[in-house]
Amino acid sequence: MRRRRTARSTRERWVNGPWRWLARAINSQAGMAAITPRVQRVVNLLELAPGKRYVDIGCGTANFAHLVAARAKMTEPPATFDITDSGGALDAVAWPEHLPIRDLSVDCLTSFYFVRRFDDDVVHGFAEEISRVLAPGGIALVLEVAPVVSGWLDRFHRWVVSGGCAEVDLRGWGRLAALFTECGFDAIDLVNVGPFLLPPVPRIGVLLRRRPDFVPYHESES
Repeated sequence: MRRRRTARSTRERWVNGPWRWLARAINSQAGMAAITPRVQRVVNLLELAPGKRYVDIGCGTANFAHLVAARAKMTEPPATFDITDSGGALDAVAWPEHLPIRDLSVDCLTSFYFVRRFDDDVVHGFAEEISRVLAPGGIALVLEVAPVVSGWLDRFHRWVVSGGCAEVDLRGWGRLAALFTECGFDAIDLVNVGPFLLPPVPRIGVLLRRRPDFVPYHESES
């Protein structure tokens, strides 16, 4: 419980405290577009299109999720969730291990720069929740900052991305893949999304897929 309170209170201070101008700038459409791969690349990776249900977890102000949905020419707005209300178009405050979303109801899901603030057990629980809500044929894209070999450079990168985080845990492909393994996904792929523009902090992308003919175990047994 203390870990949850700390994560939420730190995020609240970030979005409402003395550095709120920077938090809002980063979470604006222009700010997120500057630090995230081309919007069209996100749309293509997700195979996002009108008629699909799109959800973004850890959305901040939700500005970027709406930009992604608009680029895909979607008529329905995305459903957006975060651990605290950042004053944008948030649909609900929710912990990543307990998403208020129906089973097998999401076609496309994104989570940008969210999991670095959580311990491994929370990230694994988040992975299980993504698997629970992802519909047959669904795709999820998780992007995060990646660690580097150089100790001093890694510490600098952690400082750069520490806004709104009580602690920062940067994970490479091996650790992330392990946390998402055995959660029910049919494919887990590494996505090369390149570094931030400035400063050039490396990022890592995990693409999670569910096969179109997926049938839940309890239904297959009936």
